[in-house]
Amino acid sequence: MGRYLPLLLPLLLRAAEEHGGEHASTELTYKWINFAILAAGLLYLMAKFLFPALKARSNAIHQDLAESAVAVEKANARVGQLTGKLSRFDSELAEMRTRAMAEREVEARRIAGQTASLLEKVAAQRETEIHNLTQAAQGQLRRFTVDKALEIAQGRLTGQTDPATQSGLVTAFINDLKKQGAR
Repeated sequence: MGRYLPLLLPLLLRAAEEHGGEHASTELTYKWINFAILAAGLLYLMAKFLFPALKARSNAIHQDLAESAVAVEKANARVGQLTGKLSRFDSELAEMRTRAMAEREVEARRIAGQTASLLEKVAAQRETEIHNLTQAAQGQLRRFTVDKALEIAQGRLTGQTDPATQSGLVTAFINDLKKQGAR
């Protein structure tokens, strides 16, 4: 600012001469000089302290803006990653559901197969038991029938035959058994 003072001083002096007389011009000149010194001092102080402070503040603001831009880029990248994960999550979830449904169907078929196999085993066992019980009942019925037939035959023979005839029949029966055993 001091370098501009010599240029301003002649202008100030000329302005003072134009306004009037010598006494008034001297007083006015001093006022203008005082004003110029005061303005120069203010300009010097502003240049010394205010401009660097404003420049530092401006640099800090620019730095904050740059950091904010970097933070915004990082946040956008993170949002992109999360969006990608979310879209993959939906597809993974659908895939998991599909797999679970397939596994459930396989398990249902396996259980149905086991159930059918068990039902076949139970039916076969039931048929075997029925067959065995039928054979046992038929055997009991045959024995009962034979016993009753023998009782009836014995009752008829006893009433119709005498002891000598009975003895002959028994002997004939034993001889028949021997002949059958020999064959």
